[in-house]
Amino acid sequence: MSERIKNMYYIEGSAVRKVEAAPERRQRPERHEAPEREQRRGQTKKNRQGIPASLDRALAFDLKYTIFVVSAVFIMIAACTTMLFMESRVKEQKDNINSLEAQLETIQADNAAYKASVENMYTLDEIYDVATNELGMVYARSGQIVYYEGANEDYVKQYQDVPEAN
Repeated sequence: MSERIKNMYYIEGSAVRKVEAAPERRQRPERHEAPEREQRRGQTKKNRQGIPASLDRALAFDLKYTIFVVSAVFIMIAACTTMLFMESRVKEQKDNINSLEAQLETIQADNAAYKASVENMYTLDEIYDVATNELGMVYARSGQIVYYEGANEDYVKQYQDVPEAN
């Protein structure tokens, strides 16, 4: 009876407890995976030796695929080289533009200085003295100035001498 009780177990609950027989335990067979793996590896090597050439090529890199990858790499290298070359040219152009702008500023400053020196070279009094004393010019008298109306204000064409006013 003690052996029978060992194989029995109780199920707890709110109802009356019943003794049930425990299911029998099965023992799993021991596995030896290492020799099977080695056997499979050996079979794959043997199978590979017997593979037809067409299937062997499918397993290895295909020539078309290799050419595609190599051409893609060359295209990528060419694109990167072109991009670096263009960036260097853009940088050179920017540096050139900056130097030309600096030259332009220097020339404009020199031009402004020359213009100021020319404007300040002679005063109106000096010009009057040269005109009256050296060149013999005189101011016009009131009767010498003749005013007339022209149809076109852009230019005047003289066909005959202007009459003297008395």
